[in-house]
Amino acid sequence: MGIAQLFAMASFANFAVLINEFTALWQLSSTQAGWISGIYFAGYVTAVPVLVGLTDALDARRIYVFGLLCGVAGSVGYALFADGFVSAMVFRFVAGISLAGTYMPGLQIINDRLQDRARQRVLPWYLSIFSIGTAASYYFTGLLSSQLAWQEVFLFAGVVQALCIPLIIAFVFPKKPDHPQAGGRHPLDFRPVFKNKGALAYIWGYVGHTYELFAYRAWIVAFLIFAAGASATDISREGVASLAAAFSLLGMPASLIGAQICLARSRRQTISIVMVLSVIVGSILGFIGALPFIYVVILAALYSIFIMSDSAALTGGVVAAAREGERGATLAMHSVFGFSGGFLGPLLVGWVLDMGAGPASTTGWGGAFLACAAGSLVALIGMRALSRR
Repeated sequence: MGIAQLFAMASFANFAVLINEFTALWQLSSTQAGWISGIYFAGYVTAVPVLVGLTDALDARRIYVFGLLCGVAGSVGYALFADGFVSAMVFRFVAGISLAGTYMPGLQIINDRLQDRARQRVLPWYLSIFSIGTAASYYFTGLLSSQLAWQEVFLFAGVVQALCIPLIIAFVFPKKPDHPQAGGRHPLDFRPVFKNKGALAYIWGYVGHTYELFAYRAWIVAFLIFAAGASATDISREGVASLAAAFSLLGMPASLIGAQICLARSRRQTISIVMVLSVIVGSILGFIGALPFIYVVILAALYSIFIMSDSAALTGGVVAAAREGERGATLAMHSVFGFSGGFLGPLLVGWVLDMGAGPASTTGWGGAFLACAAGSLVALIGMRALSRR
């Protein structure tokens, strides 16, 4: 499942790495570029209630294959037919549906095949694969875009996603969910989730986390290119994409360590400390864009670590709090609300850039990263309020 998730995320960072190229090619504003970045997560949010909710009644393996087919359509369609703002939005929306059909359904494939103790041990490892998949997408997009046209970069992603389909069919054995629907609940009835205050606290925390994470990942390449120019650092777009990939890779050990600390100590306290640190570092990052590039890189890496340190801890909290027979529904709501934040993050950061001093100034990026770091602050306040209830 880890290898499958790596392949499934091949197109994840395609637009983020090429955002400057598309902005110039199609004469996009920062807000429009933010829309295209964010619509990926809107596709996820739209599809995830149905696709993840159905895993309480259907084999998640079937949902996963459907998600991969959507990924192929989104990548290949973008390569062949995207020619501006509207068409790019359409195909990135379809790509987002693919993530909805693979990421949490992949977790359900594991949940349905493991007992609780094994599930809690394995869960952080599977979730941390998301960071590796993101890093691989950043790195290979940067590498390929230095040698190929952007259309070929998206076609390559589609081929990789297509290769994942026989992998799932061959190595994941079919298995229907063996838990009954709680109280005869329909798999798309999500009302019981909203009565589970423990799960809701972690879901709210995940909203702010995902808002911040995907705002950061959507704009970090553009910010680093600005910072390199401001400090007269000679670095190619491929080099900047490699840095973004390295930052994503740092998220894997950060997420694993955060989850392990939560198993030994208070989960809420650990998450709260991480969120405070994330707010502090994120609020500083944009304002140091004109300093020597090495300082920017170090702080950007540290920010990525703090953003990801509570990722598996939040999802692990939701899985632990979910009631038997409602796990798919709970994860569906976790994803809907969480990735709604993922949709808003890139868009709001782009809007702040347009409304402020713009992407060519330190002040503009300072405001943008203040808007980014606000995700952890809102998450912390809401999560602790719900936890007290």
